[in-house]
Amino acid sequence: MTLRRNDTPKPSSRSGGPAAGAAGARRSVPSRERVTIKDVAEHAGVSLGTASNVLNRPDRVAPDTLARVLGAIDKLGFVRSSAAHQMRSRSNSRCFGAVVLDASNPFATETVRGLEDAVHEQGSAVVLCSTDGSPDREARYLRWLEEQRVQGIVITPATRSIRHLEELRDRGTLVVLLDRRSNQGELCSVSIDHVRGGELGAALLFDLGHRLIAFINGPLHLSQCAERRRGMRRAARNAGLNPDSCIIEYTIDPITASGQAEHAVDQFLAIADRPTAVVCLNDQIAFRVLRALAERRVRVPRDVSVVGYDDVEFAGMLSPTLTSIRQPKYELGKAAAELLIAETVDPLHRHGDIRFEPELIERQSTTARAKLNRYSPRGA
Repeated sequence: MTLRRNDTPKPSSRSGGPAAGAAGARRSVPSRERVTIKDVAEHAGVSLGTASNVLNRPDRVAPDTLARVLGAIDKLGFVRSSAAHQMRSRSNSRCFGAVVLDASNPFATETVRGLEDAVHEQGSAVVLCSTDGSPDREARYLRWLEEQRVQGIVITPATRSIRHLEELRDRGTLVVLLDRRSNQGELCSVSIDHVRGGELGAALLFDLGHRLIAFINGPLHLSQCAERRRGMRRAARNAGLNPDSCIIEYTIDPITASGQAEHAVDQFLAIADRPTAVVCLNDQIAFRVLRALAERRVRVPRDVSVVGYDDVEFAGMLSPTLTSIRQPKYELGKAAAELLIAETVDPLHRHGDIRFEPELIERQSTTARAKLNRYSPRGA
């Protein structure tokens, strides 16, 4: 399969999304009744952050830009929400909170960079909190951020339920979900189709002839892990296989315990008729698996094929290079920040649900099962 890279991933649907249309493109006067700050920004050809500064910090905006945005406000008939202004006035903070599952993961690093770049233009900063997938730790961070009266919070929840985030929103702290979809549109959200991502990784291996796959996943209370599992099982059924017979599951819990990957490797190598391929929770786990296999003299992909998830920068620098499921990490963070900025100006806006599609990046760590040798230590 040909290696495909796409530096500007396309979301599958962007209902109310901030990135619709080409950057800087001007649009005609919207036909819908209620004009939003997003409409003003698009009409004036500026970012949401700049449009927000015109309303809240006009001294930070260049005179010609200020005039252009004010002209768009006048032409479109935009009326600032009094509720938004009051909510913003209650907070003197210039900070946004970013609550992620694992700040040490390169996926989080690139995502937060997109978030930071989007809020920087507004003169704001990002406070980063890492929950390690712990609901208790998440609760403590959320309480602290609320006490600090941050402008808003972008969060990847550590629980399936988001009721506590709705309650946080109801108390006046704006919330946008990151890498998680809002069930009923209660909150703005930016996410990836992880069911499709899991399906892509497994389908590749089944197409290559593999019939027993080790799946090193995270805890199923994390929606991303549960969705990827669904995708893996769907791929098995599409290949005419029984998911319970062709997929052996191992769980990394908490998700930061990447050292557990080595134990999973020992477990599946000990099976008499062992798996010929491995799908990993993320690239960080895949790196651990590759190292563990090398230390045990198991060759990749000649003895075992390996698939990661995220497609972080180092995935293409290894030897062998890592087949992975690409997520548009930077774009995720940027889109989440733009939704949050829009809501700080107008919390009565229609919640956006931005959904990105994952992409399979096939590299050297996977091969057809027919090319595999039965495992034996090198030189034996």
